Amino acid sequence: MIGAETPKAAAEIERKFLVRDTGIVAGLAGTPLVQGYFGGLEGWTLRLRTAGDRAWLTLKSAQTGMTRQEIESPVPFEQAGRLLASLPPDQIISKIRYRLPLEGSGLAWEIDRFLERHHGLWLAEIELPRADYPVALPAWLGPEVTGDPRYHNAALAASPGGAAPPPAPPELLAMARRLMEGALPPRDIHAGAG
Repeated sequence: MIGAETPKAAAEIERKFLVRDTGIVAGLAGTPLVQGYFGGLEGWTLRLRTAGDRAWLTLKSAQTGMTRQEIESPVPFEQAGRLLASLPPDQIISKIRYRLPLEGSGLAWEIDRFLERHHGLWLAEIELPRADYPVALPAWLGPEVTGDPRYHNAALAASPGGAAPPPAPPELLAMARRLMEGALPPRDIHAGAG
């Protein structure tokens, strides 16, 4: 899913794969996405994403594997654009996302074609209702990379020289803290730390 319409907090259970046959998106309309990552907050990664004229702030737990905690809220597009512009250009991810519904399941494959310095990288992911949910793997998929941290978007957004993401500006930290306080009960705020 590209972004929540209202603030949400939930476990994100997804599997991620390289794409073997990119022809699977032929004829599909894609959505351009731009996203950037800022220094973390209390064990959470801070991401800003824009799609068209909409924008979201997302906090993701630092866990690896299939299940991560996620808190997300829409934010003003102009503010997100200004904050993204404060990042070094090589720490921005640009990609086109395609959705391929999985018939009869209510699920969909999200296929990302990366642009700029990641040109040529294609990833497919599917968000599942539970970790043991059975899903048939289509032939167009390549190897699974779910547990490989090199394929996390935050890692892909890291500077080629290995520099850490810049610290989040105070206004972004304030937005993230408000989101955490409103989205999760206090005992759960640190659930994603690790």
